[in-house]
Parts: sequence; C-alpha cells; structure tokens
Amino acid sequence: MKRTLRNALGYFLLFMAVVGALLPLLQGWIFFAAAVGVLGTEHWAIKWCLKQLQLYKVVLHWLRVKLQRFGIGMPKDYPPGGPPSAP
Repeated sequence: MKRTLRNALGYFLLFMAVVGALLPLLQGWIFFAAAVGVLGTEHWAIKWCLKQLQLYKVVLHWLRVKLQRFGIGMPKDYPPGGPPSAP
C-alpha cells in the first residue's frame, strides 16, 4: 500500500511538472525535482525523463554549433564581455 501511494504521488508530481512546463504560472522544475525525490532515480519513469533531458541537451548543442556557422551566437573563445570592439 505504501509503495502504491508513493507511486501515485510521484506520477502526480510528474504530471504537475509537465503542466508547469506549459503554463507560465507554475514552475515545472520544482515538481520534477519533487517527483525524483519521491520516486527515486531508479524508477523507470524517472529514468525515461532523464534520458529525454540528455537527448534535449545534445540537440541544443547541435543547434548551437549550426547557428554559429551562420554567425548567430557567440563562439566559446570570446571573453566573458563579448567580442572585442572594433577600433
């Protein structure tokens, strides 16, 4: 019974994380962090979510590299203040 209640609470928190990602009033990452805390990182749903986040990270890196080819964005070798100004 305790495990069923824990899973139900974890799934509810994951659902709220998705709703929070879509609505600007709720912070989705808070609910996602709470769901990870309730379900644990070994649960299949959390493993799937973390795998999707890793895929998202790879896609963003690929997109950043492609945009830098067209001169959009800053290369990583610029100093923190941005590119040096032209004289």
